[in-house]
Amino acid sequence: MNFYRRLLLDSTRGRGGSGFTLIEIVVVIALMGVLATVLAVGASRLMVDREESPEDMFWFAVGEARKFALQHEIDVTLSFDNDEQVFIAATDLGTREVPLPSQQPITLDFLGVTAGEQTILIGGSLVEANLLSAVKFFRDGTCSPFRARLDIEGKQPLVLEIDPWTCAPILRDEERRF
Repeated sequence: MNFYRRLLLDSTRGRGGSGFTLIEIVVVIALMGVLATVLAVGASRLMVDREESPEDMFWFAVGEARKFALQHEIDVTLSFDNDEQVFIAATDLGTREVPLPSQQPITLDFLGVTAGEQTILIGGSLVEANLLSAVKFFRDGTCSPFRARLDIEGKQPLVLEIDPWTCAPILRDEERRF
């Protein structure tokens, strides 16, 4: 009996070399919080300092037009003013302009994808040449079928293909990465 009593007293008196104290756990958690904060602030600064490309702004404007059409259940017409370098989203409620932050002037043309229309060869790709003044985003989240030709000064024209069901970029086999 004395042996068990002594074993019980010995185990309650000291740490016995195993486990962590509450102070140690709190210090480790606090250090992890500080490290996470430093990493989050650094990552956000990297994102803010990055200059947005004209292609990024195009996809931003497409996404915003689609989102507005879905949220407000109203059709949105999106156009681009090449002189003013601004996207214009128009609805029955009014218009909203999204200026291009890039210093380089660009030319953006919306191209229809109707079968049997006139086509041109750009960068090895056959592209329909019927220019559209604007494209439409519908209240169900779809958009009129179109492509966008983005001409940046000093670079080869870029043709962006849009899926009319999702209004997202169409990925070709060479762009898919798993």
